[in-house]
Amino acid sequence: MEKSNEMETANIKKLAIKVSLPMVMSMISIALYGIVDTIFVSNISENALESVSLSIPFQSIITSIGLGIGIGINSVLAKSLGEKNTEKSNKIVGYGIIFTFISWVITAIISIFTIKPFFQFFTSNLSLQQSGYQYLSIISILSFGTLYQILFEKILEAYGKTKTSMIVQFSGTIVNLILDPILIFGFYKIPAMGIKGAAIATITGQIFGMIIGIISIISRSMFKLKMFIKTKTEKQTILSIFKVGFPTFILEALNSFITIYLNKILISFSNEAVSVWGIYNQLQKFVLIIVYGLNYGMIPILAYNWGAKHKNRIKECIKFFLELACGVTLVGELLFFITPNFLLSFFKVSENVLQIAIPAFKILSFGFIFSGISLVISSVAQAFGNGTYSLIINLLRKLIIVVPFVFIFKNIMEIYSVWLSFTIAEVITTIIAIFLYKNIRKKIIDKI
Repeated sequence: MEKSNEMETANIKKLAIKVSLPMVMSMISIALYGIVDTIFVSNISENALESVSLSIPFQSIITSIGLGIGIGINSVLAKSLGEKNTEKSNKIVGYGIIFTFISWVITAIISIFTIKPFFQFFTSNLSLQQSGYQYLSIISILSFGTLYQILFEKILEAYGKTKTSMIVQFSGTIVNLILDPILIFGFYKIPAMGIKGAAIATITGQIFGMIIGIISIISRSMFKLKMFIKTKTEKQTILSIFKVGFPTFILEALNSFITIYLNKILISFSNEAVSVWGIYNQLQKFVLIIVYGLNYGMIPILAYNWGAKHKNRIKECIKFFLELACGVTLVGELLFFITPNFLLSFFKVSENVLQIAIPAFKILSFGFIFSGISLVISSVAQAFGNGTYSLIINLLRKLIIVVPFVFIFKNIMEIYSVWLSFTIAEVITTIIAIFLYKNIRKKIIDKI
């Protein structure tokens, strides 16, 4: 059965799982790069763990660029496929390839000049600065692998090639998992490289996944250079790509900048606090990243049925994805609250880290289910081209509420102000997001 028929006629629940599963796998594969590195690096030294923890927001900014372009391409491409416009679809894929290349060049140039000042901003510890620079310079300057891997995954998913997308996603992750212990600790006559080895393993896996993606796109004729050159440039299509993708970029980038801000505050309490936040960020990805993956699967379904004018399927789709998001985040909330010791047991950390991490995990977990609801509504807004609403939700969750709260109460509540600020932000954001969704339903969905 063709993807177009499935989008229009298949059972929504089955279709949602089929389309979203590769997206979830994609997000998990991205998270695995970070979590695997963090686990292995924690066995080198606490200094190495702190270096990787401080590097996380910089890496996340790079990932946010890839996701912004990839999700924008995915949504607009899905709508074009729903309209049966082959030339436009080919053009959209071409735009993605060009935009990704430009993004990598800019990223590499900026990284060369900013990595050293980045670590100097946090600490005067020369050893910490040096190990951080060794790790992050490799990851960022050679980031073309992860940027193109994300793009090709999203193109394949828009075309309904879910199995191929999953192969692209996990091929790189498996390579990274195999190479990490070999390059970090030294095996098979390969010298131990420490934190530098972790970075080399990561970018090697990303490039491997990118190559699999290139082969998949070309072999299935999803992009034809001659057709791309002959087809006129569509400014409106380009604007649509950025309009859909920009909120995703903002969401991920905001999270990175907030982490930078929080790391600066946390390091004033202790270096262990930075490690706690780094570990938490890696672990909580396996809760929220599933929601992100589900949402990225929901976007093309909504976009396609919007183009095909199927109102009832749109409503059913939104309801089902809200149920999924609430279920996933509730499970995550229980895990973080009841079993923080188990989650932390994967890392080699000191008793001081455990004393900070356990109450932090319990406090932060209360916001999970609220975040699931607001994130689904944010993605609904993206699917219908309302980037403003999506941006508002993301700003509330990551910036508008969190930063002032921490700034005002950090001297009174100390480190607990950080953990509480995120939980409070999730609750308030969800209330506002529900009102925004009602407006979308009234102005767009009900008028289809």
